[in-house]
Amino acid sequence: MKTVRHQVVKSVALFSGTNILAAAIPLLLLPILTRVLTAADYGLVAMYALVITAFGALTGLSAHGAVGMRYFDRTEIDYPRYIGNAMILLFVTSTCVFAIVLLAAGPLEELTQLPRKWLLIGVGVSALQFVLLIRLSVYQSAKQAGSFATFRISQALVDAGLSIVLVLGLALAWEGRLIGQSAAIVLLGIVASVSLAVGGWVKLEPDRKYIAGLLKFGVPLVPHVVGGMLLTSVDRIFIANVIGISQTGVYLVAVQISLGIYLIADACNRAISPWLIETLKMADPAKDIRITRYTLLYFLFLMCSAIAVGIGSIWALPLVVGPAFGGAAKLIWITAIAQAFAGMYLIVANVIFYQEKTAFLSVITISCGILGAVLSYLFLHIFGLVGAAVAQLIAQATMFTGALLFAQHLRPLPWFAALFPTRVRTTD
Repeated sequence: MKTVRHQVVKSVALFSGTNILAAAIPLLLLPILTRVLTAADYGLVAMYALVITAFGALTGLSAHGAVGMRYFDRTEIDYPRYIGNAMILLFVTSTCVFAIVLLAAGPLEELTQLPRKWLLIGVGVSALQFVLLIRLSVYQSAKQAGSFATFRISQALVDAGLSIVLVLGLALAWEGRLIGQSAAIVLLGIVASVSLAVGGWVKLEPDRKYIAGLLKFGVPLVPHVVGGMLLTSVDRIFIANVIGISQTGVYLVAVQISLGIYLIADACNRAISPWLIETLKMADPAKDIRITRYTLLYFLFLMCSAIAVGIGSIWALPLVVGPAFGGAAKLIWITAIAQAFAGMYLIVANVIFYQEKTAFLSVITISCGILGAVLSYLFLHIFGLVGAAVAQLIAQATMFTGALLFAQHLRPLPWFAALFPTRVRTTD
């Protein structure tokens, strides 16, 4: 057991370090970009990120999640062929999304305030991002944290390097930032494609059963991803259209700074989830208590980290961003706690994903997304930017609670016994 624990701790450290470093690079750009770009420019950067998220829900239908989960059944299926069918699904869905965006470009331009060309570029970028996510999913499930780190850090470095050159050197303003982000995803997506092909991970042989399985996993997740987008991104659309695109930029700065909490949680989840799933399959009561106890400590760690970020930002923000973004200070503690709840959700959602109950997860997510959207719209009119942050906090807390209750229904864990230890002996 000590060896397993050591491996988990090592993986958590490597995944966490990778995500922190990858997240730190864009954060290090804040002092530079917020003094060069206007708040309105930053608002457009925020809208492009939203577009990539929205298109990403449809290009590939989030089937990279199924690829990661089926890794644990790779001896029972033709795994390379399974990945190949995910690529076929990606091609079909991306073509459909491109056609829809081309036809609806006018209304989408008005809604997002992004030019048509960037909407169309966004489709291609989201498609290559899917390929990159498949490569990362395989690395994660195989516990190859070093290879995972190489891809993540390379993407962040290319993104940051190009953005600095294009924004500062060529004075391309917000478009320079978008080119940097897009080029990083495209480049690493191509490298991921080559890596999968050379490694023998892909067989482009259509299989009706595998396609059906991918659709069974991915289609119910579309509402889930849309709900997640409503939960985390629709507030930016409301801010842009109710208060102004410049205030969207201020809000984005607050979200970016607090996003460090979620990135740490995501890194821990990537390292822990393979071990968690393998352990839950054992159905050992003693190990269940250990898992639950570690989970509770992890939740406490995330909350304390969020509070620390909120307090620290009061003094640190003026050193990090330009004067035009000072209004973000009053938002960060709220968005940081919201990100902590989002990170807590990731752990409990593993049970739901493994049980392939994604349709029920979609109900939770879309419901909380609608709740967040309604509250965001109402609170924006009453409280301004702070209202949007509070709405996100309420929605994230509600989604975590709903997912926790459903996961407990699917695979009960001894929360009471973990809090109040009994004489159950653990098996090492």
